[in-house]
Amino acid sequence: MPRITIRTRLIILFTLQIIIIFFAGGFYLDWRLRQTLEKELADKLESLAKAIALQIDGDLLQNLVSGDEDTRTYKNLKSQLESFKHGTGVRRIYLFSKNHESLVDTRPGVTIGTEYISLQFNQEELAKTFAGSAANSPLFKGSDGRLYKTAFASIFSNGDVIAGLGLEGSAQTLEAIQTVRRDLIFLGVAVLLGSIALGFLFSKRITIPVRRLETAAQKIALGDYETSIQIKGSDELSFLGKTMEEMRRAIVQRDIRQKAMLAGVAHEIRNPLGGIELFAGLLASELKKGESKKEAEKILKEVQNLKKIVQDFLNYARPTKPKKEKCAIKELFDEAHVLMSKELNGYTIEFHEQKEGQRAWVDAQHLKQIFLNLMKNSVEAMQVSGVVKLEVFSKPQTVNLIFSDTGPGIPEEIQDQIFEPFFTKTEDGTGLGLAIVKSLVEENGGEIRVVEGEGAIFEIML
Repeated sequence: MPRITIRTRLIILFTLQIIIIFFAGGFYLDWRLRQTLEKELADKLESLAKAIALQIDGDLLQNLVSGDEDTRTYKNLKSQLESFKHGTGVRRIYLFSKNHESLVDTRPGVTIGTEYISLQFNQEELAKTFAGSAANSPLFKGSDGRLYKTAFASIFSNGDVIAGLGLEGSAQTLEAIQTVRRDLIFLGVAVLLGSIALGFLFSKRITIPVRRLETAAQKIALGDYETSIQIKGSDELSFLGKTMEEMRRAIVQRDIRQKAMLAGVAHEIRNPLGGIELFAGLLASELKKGESKKEAEKILKEVQNLKKIVQDFLNYARPTKPKKEKCAIKELFDEAHVLMSKELNGYTIEFHEQKEGQRAWVDAQHLKQIFLNLMKNSVEAMQVSGVVKLEVFSKPQTVNLIFSDTGPGIPEEIQDQIFEPFFTKTEDGTGLGLAIVKSLVEENGGEIRVVEGEGAIFEIML
């Protein structure tokens, strides 16, 4: 699965916060504006409806019956309503009875006694109207697709409500909300893009130090303690960077002290060992065959083993700086094979390369020492016989060496420890062989790792 970086998470979090705040505020503003404008429209229409209702003679309405459309009374009432309609700019004014039948209507073609079916949806508002109060209907769409609202007012005669007045007004001001809503959408898109840009810039201030820390941690994990960690500032990340830098320096100083101690001890031991080896050799040469001569030869052999161990300590404590050149890998492998010929007697040695004559940019003595130590490690693991194999593959930027044997392999639980100094599973081992291999590989700018498979398999990338 692709890794989701901290930078991506910060941008997403920052953007989501702004989007949520903006759209929550936008929806609230839209709702609040709509409520305010609708209430203002309702109050305005109710005031107009009540003012017009007060000027209607309720007694005249009581005398209207179906068929009176040509009478002077009806014409005067309709003319009066038309005058109010033009004067107020409303869409329609109509008068109706308690049983929802038309009395007078400014809409053409509506006769006395026509039932208003639409009033069936305003039962609550009509109840208030015939109780003597003004009311208004919910917004509705007219045949032209625009929004309208109706206000209702009571018409009195002798103190009694005898009819109702309906006044339809356009909700044109509410249509402006649609424009506001579109503007909010465009603004929202702009805010979204702006928040991404701001999140990108803001996250850089966090992710750049985090990446530096990540790179530094990777180098430390790979054994590179030379590169200092530069994190400036006074925040938590800077504190972490300074702590890691102190840790790196402590590791470097500890490593220097450890290697100095090893080199000093090895040097002090090597001088007397040289004397013991000299006198044991003289003693062995002077003695005739017998038990004494065998004992002297055993002393000489053990001294030579001790010298080898001391040399391993010196090789680890004082690695020489690499002198890199284009080296033929097969030649160095063959040289190591010749030097190990006695120990490798009875073992099968194999060499395979992707193309003939492959070379690597490396110190020749270092690479030969790497091969020698790996061969010794394989011989110790296989004990009697087996196959030691080196395969060389060419990559775009590296040469990959796969060194393997047919021994018991490396248990998974110790794979992370085998390159540590002094870690060994054998009784007479120093635990420095693979530590030296890792040190030499890294001195030459390469990497080494254990590969899963049959036997012990190491991949070296140079």
